[in-house]
Amino acid sequence: MAPLTHTTTPTADVLPDDSGRTSRFLRRAGGAALISSPLLMFAGMMTCPPQASESAADYITSLARDSFLTELSAILLHYGLIAGALGALAVPGLVRGRKGRWPVLLGVLATALGLLNVSGAVRDDWWRMVIGQQLPLDAAVRISDTVDGSAFMPLWSGTEILAFLGLLALSAGLARAGVVGWWLTAVYLAAFAGMMFIPIGMTYVVGIVFALLFLPLGVAGVRIFQRARAAA
Repeated sequence: MAPLTHTTTPTADVLPDDSGRTSRFLRRAGGAALISSPLLMFAGMMTCPPQASESAADYITSLARDSFLTELSAILLHYGLIAGALGALAVPGLVRGRKGRWPVLLGVLATALGLLNVSGAVRDDWWRMVIGQQLPLDAAVRISDTVDGSAFMPLWSGTEILAFLGLLALSAGLARAGVVGWWLTAVYLAAFAGMMFIPIGMTYVVGIVFALLFLPLGVAGVRIFQRARAAA
């Protein structure tokens, strides 16, 4: 009888290489999403219609004034938030060791949840723009306040703070892991404080400071590409 021979199929040699290519592609896609997020957020804030104050009446008036700017700003912010949420899932791969791992993991989860929720809330700009154009201002404000006062609305809009706390934990965790310097956390805290004290009427200043809140994502994206280049 002929001896039994063990044969290997070509796929056995191909799969590991394909897996490596897929992994590299996903890392680079995550890095690109992270870099694009603060850029899209900056563009969205720079095209945001000027607002006289934080009142609902002035907010609706600003949105109804220029449909093109309102829609352009909203779509840029929407995709900036989506890119940040998806790209954040690639950030834990930067941590090599135990230092900073848990702050980064928790920060990524909080950031992704918060940004995805806020990305859906951007649709508010469209319907507030329309009611501001088609209804008397007092009626538009009444509708806006009624929607915001809905019982389950805090379960959606209230998660916005998770994104900001998540970005803080993410930047601190990356600094603890030695991936970035602590300067990134300092810049983030300064931008967060600035958002609380800069008047809403200073549209472009507010836009720049708000975009800086997403700087940790952009820096993480750059580090992903640097790691990929070094590995190559």
